[in-house]
Amino acid sequence: MKPTLNLLSEIFPTLLKRIEPLKFSLSVAMAVCVLTCSACSDAPAPSRFFGDLSKSNSEDSAENGSSSDSSTGSFQSVNKTTPLVLPKDHGSHPDYQLEWWYLTFVLGDDENNEYGLQFTLFRFATAKETQIASSWSTPQQWMGHASLHAKDEHFFEERLAAGGVGNAFVKPAPFNAVIDDWSWQSKSDSPFPATLQFSINNNVDIALSLTAKGPFVKQGDKGYSKKTEDARLRSYYYSQPFIDASGTLDINNTTFNVKGLGWYDHEWTSHLANSNAMGWDWFSLHLDDGSKLMAFRMHATGAGTKGTKNRGSEIYTTASYITASGDKETLALNEISIMPLDNEQITTLNTERDVPTTWQITIPSKDVDITVSPFKSGQWNSSVFEYYEGRVNVTGTHKGAGFMELTGY
Repeated sequence: MKPTLNLLSEIFPTLLKRIEPLKFSLSVAMAVCVLTCSACSDAPAPSRFFGDLSKSNSEDSAENGSSSDSSTGSFQSVNKTTPLVLPKDHGSHPDYQLEWWYLTFVLGDDENNEYGLQFTLFRFATAKETQIASSWSTPQQWMGHASLHAKDEHFFEERLAAGGVGNAFVKPAPFNAVIDDWSWQSKSDSPFPATLQFSINNNVDIALSLTAKGPFVKQGDKGYSKKTEDARLRSYYYSQPFIDASGTLDINNTTFNVKGLGWYDHEWTSHLANSNAMGWDWFSLHLDDGSKLMAFRMHATGAGTKGTKNRGSEIYTTASYITASGDKETLALNEISIMPLDNEQITTLNTERDVPTTWQITIPSKDVDITVSPFKSGQWNSSVFEYYEGRVNVTGTHKGAGFMELTGY
């Protein structure tokens, strides 16, 4: 996500090698190392979290079905000849460099207080030449993010773990996603129905029951998702946008009964962005007529483009309009407009950012003309890589709520 993550694959193994295997509380140390290094650069290189194109065989590998050999230190490529198949693909894909299981929730309590909740597991593989030379190491590394936004408070925690130790994994049958004592458990080979239990910095305890009320949605072309026109930049990507959630939030020893809507994304790839890309603008929206909208805009760096109120910074834009019954239509650039309307000044660790947090999304063919605005200011996750992730409100031709993720600002 954040460009400073191009250092992560080098820093993470070094730090792990110097500590006892069961001690994985590296968040502070890693953040200091990464942010200190990145502070020296006015124009950091794109993140290897996007995927390292140096490991790709050719520009057309994703389209012609060829793939790289992970045993030689490179990673599997995404291609149309390998279909996305459920429930098999609910699990982990270790031959690909990057993968995440992403849950977001818009919740409310009995007193009409609103909350935005995020639970995410990231898996990333280091190249063979950077793997830790020890008997317990594997190329797989794990990171967990948990974030809760209440009206006047933000709670965030990051956890890191090495693969192969047993405290971080995603298993498919029954589905079980774990890092330390954070647990998402199902009794079947589907992620839903399930229970989700985790804490945030000893301030918050979350316990939710999750039920899917609609079908899984394969994004793009049956799960084969384009990120730009570059044929290498593809992912496998599917969603479950029809989650009902209910349970409790215990915040500073006060318990709130909550319920609301959830959205789940599972995505994996080895090559997500090219050298022109800084990040993306992503939206998952629950609309009042029961429809759902996923909108995505890859944006570029460059003088006079980043953060401007025009389309000059766009590399690629796409979206999925999902009916209340689960039928999906993929929208191209000429069918949707995603335009920033207003920016928010966000300062963290003495870094000032100009972040576009209010947007207009129009889809003429669906009679959609909406404004997406933040639920509150300052919905910023300060972590090994920093990014915007927060609840949003929807007004205009449709009302609703959802989540917005902004990276590269």
